[in-house]
Formats: sequence, C-alpha cells, structure tokens
Amino acid sequence: MKFKLPKNAGLRRNRRAVSPAISSVILTAAVVVLVLVAMSFAIDLRDSKIAENEFASVRQFMQTAAIQIDDIAWVPWRTQTFRYSRSYGSMSFIPNILNFTIYYRNASGEYRLGSYASGVLAFNMPISKYNVYDGYFELIYPTNSSMANCFIFRGATAPVTRVYAIEKLSTGSFVRVILNPCVRIVEANVSGNKQHRLYLPILYESGSRGNNPTVTFTSTQVFSKNVKDATKIRVVVTALSQVYGASFFVKSPLGADKIIDEEIYLGGSSTVVFYFSRVEVALGVNP
Repeated sequence: MKFKLPKNAGLRRNRRAVSPAISSVILTAAVVVLVLVAMSFAIDLRDSKIAENEFASVRQFMQTAAIQIDDIAWVPWRTQTFRYSRSYGSMSFIPNILNFTIYYRNASGEYRLGSYASGVLAFNMPISKYNVYDGYFELIYPTNSSMANCFIFRGATAPVTRVYAIEKLSTGSFVRVILNPCVRIVEANVSGNKQHRLYLPILYESGSRGNNPTVTFTSTQVFSKNVKDATKIRVVVTALSQVYGASFFVKSPLGADKIIDEEIYLGGSSTVVFYFSRVEVALGVNP
C-alpha cells in the first residue's frame, strides 16, 4: 500500500526551506542600512571636527596677524606673509567698509583732522560646516571681553587692530573671524610739552591674488599730521556698507551706521600728532 502525501505538504516544506534565506536577506539589508547611517554620522562628525579645529586655528592666526601689523605699519615697505590652514572656510577682504573721522578742538572751535576709509580682513566659515548661533559675537583680541564695543585703545602697548568672531545670518550664511583697524592713543611728554599721539593703520586690498592659503601685509606709506594747543579729540567710526552695518562690528552700536562717537579730553592744551599708515593686504600670493 502506497502512502499518499497531503496536497499542500510540498508547499509547506518549500516555505520552511525558503524562510531562512528570506531572513538572511532582511538581516543583511538591515545591517547595510545601519552601516550606511553610521558612516554618514561618522563623516558628518569628522567634517564638523575638522571645521571646528580650522575655525579655532584661524582665530589664533588672526590674533597673530593683528599683533604683527603694529610692527609692519610704521616702517615703509616692510612686509610679512602669514600662512593659515583651510579645508572648508575661505579668506576674503571687504574693502572700504569702515570710515574713521578724527576731530580736534582748540580755543577757536572744533575742526576735522582727517577722514579715512578702511577695509577689513574676514575669514568665512559656512554654517553648514560649523556654526554657533545667530547673533553670536566674541572679542578675540584684545582679550578683555569688556572692550567688545571699543575702537580706541590707550597706551604705548595698546593694539592698532582688533579681532572678533561673529555669526550674523542677515549678512550671509557664515560664522566669521574679522580683523579690523582701530585707533591707539599714547600720551607723552616731549621737552616739557604735553603731546598726544594717535596711530591708525588703513587696510586696502592688493590688486594681485593667488590660491595659496596666505595673507601678506605691506606698509606702503606712512603719514603724519599735527596740531598744537588742542584740548579735546573726537573719534567717529561709521560703517559704510548697507549690508554690514554698525551691529556687524560691535555689540552695542550708536545707530544703524554709527559705531562709536567718542570724545577724549586731553587735560589742558596739548600737541596732537596723528600717524596713519596705508597697509596693503594681498591674499593667496606665494611669497
């Protein structure tokens, strides 16, 4: 007598045979998806760390350059090149963005000593690679955070430039490190006569450019003006750009375009000597 199998016995047997293969495919697909997600996360984390380290490196670079400008600016045709590292960010120069106007007062009234436009050096990091938050502002140099709104510094060792970091989305999708000139005031006594000296470097862009990660500063001209019997100095700094207003440079501006308007009383009659230097900024040039 023959044993007869049920009609669906083969189907059940086939399903049991195929089931491990289907499970293997599903597990393999799940593992592949997990690996791809982990790789994407690892790549994003790596890029974020590279951008963060690059931004920190450029902060130090800008601070070093700001200190060295003081040695370059006051000796005609002195030049120095600085190298920086880059992966995602880029260096740029924004021309004629700041205006410095110097006034003095004597017994006859207030007069303008000079008005000068300057550019600024900017490192731009896309916020898709690294960001802090919109409205972020940090003074990097000088290191005293209470001077975030200062464009005038006193003393023989005071800086003639300042460096700060800012993220302001209304000016573009970047977190930036900015180097801009500022005014130094030094009080001196020359042969028994009181004297106040003002120093201001004016930054302008060189016509030549390259692709190297370098910035070259060259002092091309040094000028001086002097007035006697001044009793007060007034320094007004304004933003000349509609895009980069006063709030791009200080945390608490005086207006939409006015950055500072500061009076310095000289404590009696004094001779004022104003030194200003034209400093050429060349980007990417191979020294």
